[in-house]
Amino acid sequence: MNQHPDKVIPAVYGGILMALLSATPFLSLINCFCCAGIILGGIAAVFFYKHAFTPDTPPYTSTDCVLVGALSGVVGAVLGTLLSAIFLLAFGDVMKEFLREVLLNGNLDIPSESRDQLERLFVEERLTPLILVVKFFSSLGIDVIFGLVGGLIGYAIWKPQVPPMAPMQRPE
Repeated sequence: MNQHPDKVIPAVYGGILMALLSATPFLSLINCFCCAGIILGGIAAVFFYKHAFTPDTPPYTSTDCVLVGALSGVVGAVLGTLLSAIFLLAFGDVMKEFLREVLLNGNLDIPSESRDQLERLFVEERLTPLILVVKFFSSLGIDVIFGLVGGLIGYAIWKPQVPPMAPMQRPE
């Protein structure tokens, strides 16, 4: 029997999807729904892992899918941090500016004390190496955990069908 296929390539595909869904402005709002974008990346990693199997390889297990999902979380954290830094440097904090415009310039009845606090909240902050490191480690923890959950969900969706065992015959 052949060994299981490599887990790295499917994890990279799932991590790319995670990073795109987490770092792209406005598209990242999908993660407000129980980290759905990150879970989707873990599910996609299992999907790609499943397609690497041939009939002569042993079926994959839930442990394999958990590992693929967790690896995709690591890839997603690295790529997501890089992509968000690139987006911030290229376009600025688009989401923050949008929220600022809606909250402060909309027709909302906000008390003046709250408006002052919102103004202080929206003060432009620079992208520093410390902020990148903190973002990376927080993304690493979140992406690995929810990528793992996505791997389990992917296993539940595409669980390999194992033929039932024949009943044992009693000796007479």
